[in-house]
Amino acid sequence: MLFLISGAAATGKTSAVRILKDKLDNFECHDFDETPVKDGTNRREVNEKWVQKALNAQENGKDFLLSAHTPLGELLACPSAIKLYGIKCCVLDCHDYVRVERYLARVQSEEWPLGMDTLCWAVFHRMHALDPQWEQRVIVDKELPEFGWKRWTSWQKGDKRWDVKIIDTTKNEMEYTAKLVQDWILEEKKKQQALTPETKWWL
Repeated sequence: MLFLISGAAATGKTSAVRILKDKLDNFECHDFDETPVKDGTNRREVNEKWVQKALNAQENGKDFLLSAHTPLGELLACPSAIKLYGIKCCVLDCHDYVRVERYLARVQSEEWPLGMDTLCWAVFHRMHALDPQWEQRVIVDKELPEFGWKRWTSWQKGDKRWDVKIIDTTKNEMEYTAKLVQDWILEEKKKQQALTPETKWWL
């Protein structure tokens, strides 16, 4: 089963996964940036590589935790996503003024400088988490025909298959955010999953 910890910059995704590596049993825990997006490579193609790594873990009887900027729709479109025994997504979010403070307190990225685009990306994550119909053009890439965008683009707000948890980290210490993510994971593992090969959710 693949657990995606998604969201925009400076919400604690990487830190949470780093902490959870020592707290989750029978899990592989990774951050998207462990596999850099090289020049000429589409970020969505790197998503597919991560799904394939999750499938390798699945074959070894392990669950997979990935922190990434990847919205749920991008992950569901990955060619190999239909082979996963389960897919769950949690978005970490925070108030924009806190995001700016956190962003400025760390090493700045030349590729992703702080600006209005940073905040707009955060807004997209919030809306995408609640409504699969929201501004699909932001992530749907028609130049990647092997990706299954139509698997989910007709889904409407409230569809039970589109179940995204949002955790507000504005006032949280990192350990507490990690605990909230861990609690969410353990609770989700108890539930019957909607996104499995048996449910054929992509049809």
